[in-house]
Amino acid sequence: MRSSVPTGPPGQRTGGIEKQLLRAAEAGDAGSQYNLGILCDNGLDDNGHAVTGNRRQAVKWLLAAAEQGLPRAQVKLAEVYADAPDISGSHTAAGGWFLLAALGLHGVYLHRARSGYERIASHLNPAQIEQARRFARGWTLKRPKPAAQLSPKHPDGGGAQ
Repeated sequence: MRSSVPTGPPGQRTGGIEKQLLRAAEAGDAGSQYNLGILCDNGLDDNGHAVTGNRRQAVKWLLAAAEQGLPRAQVKLAEVYADAPDISGSHTAAGGWFLLAALGLHGVYLHRARSGYERIASHLNPAQIEQARRFARGWTLKRPKPAAQLSPKHPDGGGAQ
């Protein structure tokens, strides 16, 4: 369990489960990267106490998982981009990730991706919508990267055309 007082990045707070999660994420495990991204972004500890979230680290790990084709990571990454100010095309990137995620989801998760896309698309112009569609159509699965190569990128995930 994590303390409600953050003492460092994940893996250094408790040395327990977060450290194992960090090792698995660094080794390229998409599920671990997704979970680490959620931990970095959520701003709450296990007891529901507020702690400082780390959006930059969250994007780094969510992007790594999303690029490996994990739809729930793609949706969460899109939500992070959609909730941020629209700098450097983050809302267009959100639209692309929502569209891409919808291709691999079903049920309530598909609804979440579709409604996220509809919400963000209402703030995009036709050119941005087309750019998001091109991103989703042209996206290709990426192999896991060694941890040393992971770094937060431009909001388009480095793959928007």
